[in-house]
Amino acid sequence: MNTLGVLDPHLQAVVQAAENGAILQRIVVVCGSTVYIGIPTSTSNFIGTNVTAFAAEIAKDVGGWKMPRHEKEAIATQQASDLMEKTSTGDSLPSLEFLTLCPAQVIPSGMTSYEVPAIRVNLYQVDAWWVAPFLEHQAKFRGGGVGVSF
Repeated sequence: MNTLGVLDPHLQAVVQAAENGAILQRIVVVCGSTVYIGIPTSTSNFIGTNVTAFAAEIAKDVGGWKMPRHEKEAIATQQASDLMEKTSTGDSLPSLEFLTLCPAQVIPSGMTSYEVPAIRVNLYQVDAWWVAPFLEHQAKFRGGGVGVSF
């Protein structure tokens, strides 16, 4: 992890552009042994995306078959907004110390990967990043055998 306590001004420029509403392309960020891949976006988009994702999940449990769809969606959206309000600072002020990716993939080394609606990455934890196209090479697992004899 970035132990120097210095933020890359080029990466901060990416964050600033996203906060200003620029349409950006995919970025890859490495923090320790975890890779984050996503589209840089604003803090306010992070909040809105999470409300939408929560509302879609909540809507599955709201009301019954007889409740109109638009009512279910309205109730779910309100509950999701309330949830985000309880779990946030109450504002969507941008910070140049956090990169928001939406949508994003989280790929920990050797573990299950995740597709998430939105994530925020602390820039002080970034070890490497790039925006250029790249080739992906799947890990090659070499089989091992165990021999047992009696």
